[in-house]
Amino acid sequence: MTHNRFAIIDWLLSRSIPTDTKQPTSVKAWKSMHDKEISLWPETADRAIAGGFLADCTAYAFAGGYHSALQQVIPSLPPDAFPALCVSEKGGGHPRMIKSRLKQTRQPEGSQSLWKLDGRKQFVTGAAEADLYLVAASTGTGDNGRNNIRLVRIDAGEPGVTVERMPDLPFIPEIGHGVLWLKEVDVQETQFLPGDGYTEYIKPFRTIEDIHISAAILGYFFRIATRFDWPMKQKEQILSLVVTMRTLAMSDPSDPGGHIVLGGILQMMDHLMVGLEPFWEKVEKNERDAWHRDKALMNFSKTVRSKRLASAWAHYGSP
Repeated sequence: MTHNRFAIIDWLLSRSIPTDTKQPTSVKAWKSMHDKEISLWPETADRAIAGGFLADCTAYAFAGGYHSALQQVIPSLPPDAFPALCVSEKGGGHPRMIKSRLKQTRQPEGSQSLWKLDGRKQFVTGAAEADLYLVAASTGTGDNGRNNIRLVRIDAGEPGVTVERMPDLPFIPEIGHGVLWLKEVDVQETQFLPGDGYTEYIKPFRTIEDIHISAAILGYFFRIATRFDWPMKQKEQILSLVVTMRTLAMSDPSDPGGHIVLGGILQMMDHLMVGLEPFWEKVEKNERDAWHRDKALMNFSKTVRSKRLASAWAHYGSP
């Protein structure tokens, strides 16, 4: 695989879309096909873009971006894993709202520490299909009064782990969400991810997720543009944003300047989607109708993004 910055563009422009391949009927079937296709790309942003192009619907493009983002935040994840990040609870995803608790148990001297995990996580993406849960939980309050958050890896099927399916969202119904119940789940020290769970993983993931999912959606747009012979001008606009989003994916997600740039890119993406609307009329009805249903995904985190953008501008002294 060539490592120049335009390798993904070369691939998009030269890759044909197989029309005789049976499309996946579930997100698990999609994941198996997706992993085989993207394994040669070393950069997670390229995997997201390629995964979006290979997806036959918005939902699977989203899933490709989501899993690529998790791989960037946690490179140690098994490449064929189906992970789910479990943060939000009844009060939201802020550290002070996380009530799930890790309690250390007494063990014989010299033996490995064992913890018990109890809690409830809601709105877990792919909860029922996941084979690995990345659970944010508190180990107690520190001297600074803050909730100490750690991220732990829990295999699906462990005793004390149950999933309750939630009703489908009004968009991307192919991707399920659920409530994860945790009752006295055994956790060993080796299952703890190193560092602070919030600052090292949860906080940067929100930015990385936005970038990778947007990159995957752009890859999906180019698939549609290629398949239905959209004009070159529109293809050029999509590819330009692909390169821009890919470049941003290589930056530090904690950099306030990067958040400001991301805000501008997402505005450009909004304008792109408006400009592409007339061309969806050339797309087969079932895919066109699915996109009109699923495009609400792009505004789902708009409030959080606005707060993050305002905070970034405040860092530079702007109101």
